[in-house]
Parts: sequence; C-alpha cells; structure tokens
Amino acid sequence: MELERVKTGVPGLDALMNGGIPKNNLVVLSGDPGSGKTIMCTSFIYEGAKRYNEPGVFISLEENREDIIKSGQLIGFDLQPLIDKKMVEIVAVELYDFDKLKELIEDTIHRVKAKRLVIDPGVIFRLYFKEELEARKQILSLGKVIKKSGCTAIITNEASTKDYSLFGLEEYVADGVIILSHKKEHEQFLRSVAVVKMRGTKISEKAHPLIIDKNGIEILSKREVF
Repeated sequence: MELERVKTGVPGLDALMNGGIPKNNLVVLSGDPGSGKTIMCTSFIYEGAKRYNEPGVFISLEENREDIIKSGQLIGFDLQPLIDKKMVEIVAVELYDFDKLKELIEDTIHRVKAKRLVIDPGVIFRLYFKEELEARKQILSLGKVIKKSGCTAIITNEASTKDYSLFGLEEYVADGVIILSHKKEHEQFLRSVAVVKMRGTKISEKAHPLIIDKNGIEILSKREVF
C-alpha cells in the first residue's frame, strides 16, 4: 500500500524522499549552527499552511515569537497573515518543567487542530534534566505523544556530524533523520542536506547542495556533494 505523504514545501527536499515525509511521521532534523535548520522548519510550517491548507504549530525553545516572524519575512515567508487566520501558531516557551512543556505542546496541537508541528531546537531539552537516563525516558515519552497527535512533526537538534543523537529519539521513536551540514571548503562555506533515515521510504542516501538566499531555501536534488 502506498504511504500518504506530506509535502514539505521546501524546493528539492521532497525529491530526496520519494515525494515527501510519510504522514504522521516524526523527523529529527540535525545540523551544526548556521546550517539552515530553523529556516527549513519555518518553510515547512509556512508552506504547509499557505499552499496545502494544513494548520501548523511552531514551538520555539530559544527564539522569541517576533524574531521568528521577522526572520521569515527576510526570506519571503509572511507568517503574520497566517497567524491572523489561525492557520499558524508560534509559541515561544519559557517553561523549565518538562511535564508542563509536554502538556503545552499537546494542548496547542489540539486547539489549532494542527497537522504540522515543529519543535526548535530540541537540544534545549538537555537543560530540563540532570540525569541522562531521566532525559532519555522523558524525551522518548514526548516522541510517543507527538506520534499519537496526528501531526507530521520535525524536532531540530544542534549537533556536530560526529554526534547527532538526541537521547535516543532517532533510534527508538523517530521515523526519519535529516542531517544538514555547513562547512568551509576551498575558502567558501558550503551547505548540504542528506536524508539518512525515513521509514517506509526510498531515500537518496547522498548529500545534496543546499542554498539559502532572499528567496528562501532550496535543495539542488539533481546535484551531489562530493
């Protein structure tokens, strides 16, 4: 049976995973600073609401609401009209109680009737816990809650290419892992994207160039990074 897929709206990305993310999948988007994680997530929420009529929730654990809206405007994503229409909800979280955070996420999804969810950046989860075992248990629990919510979700993780684990979320709960890279080669910085896991999906398994400019974000799916 063919899986129902959610188009990300990010030019070139869906071509790397057979047409899009399988519906209700949970994807971890990992990458180093400046690699384009937040921009890709903003595109996912914006295009979902505007082009595909799918309400979206953006949970920000770091940036405030106004900065996310302004950053979107710089690359052509005018989020405010979608917020006014209640198609997009941006929540800047200042909670440091993980159970309350989990409740907030569940309540917001239910209230907005969201089909898409972003949590950015997931690395902040580390601040909620002193013990790694407790962190692992709670984050895996959150992952299961998200998967039951009916949303197609992305959680970002800021990490080096050597260690992109988010307390086992990728191994045990997440259906997909996408890695963004931003490194210097031959006196210039190069961005790339690779889909390394996507359950039930034929994926590219290769790194492809990624471009970010005033027009937004684009993956050159027909080209490879060597």
